[in-house]
Amino acid sequence: MKQVAYLGDIPVLGVPACGMYAARTVLDLIYPRVLTGEKFTRQEMAALGHGGLCLHCPTCAFPVCPFGK
Repeated sequence: MKQVAYLGDIPVLGVPACGMYAARTVLDLIYPRVLTGEKFTRQEMAALGHGGLCLHCPTCAFPVCPFGK
């Protein structure tokens, strides 16, 4: 679950409290893009919701993995 809104040009991001206990969340995918000034459309955010579950591999290769695809 994620929340992204814009207050003018300022992005407002939200993740649920359970995200504090996960090693990787959707915030890991969108935060770097937000820092570069990229704006998200509804379609882009919806696309991140399909198949974006972390596999908890013993050796993490994020972002070169199916997480977030």
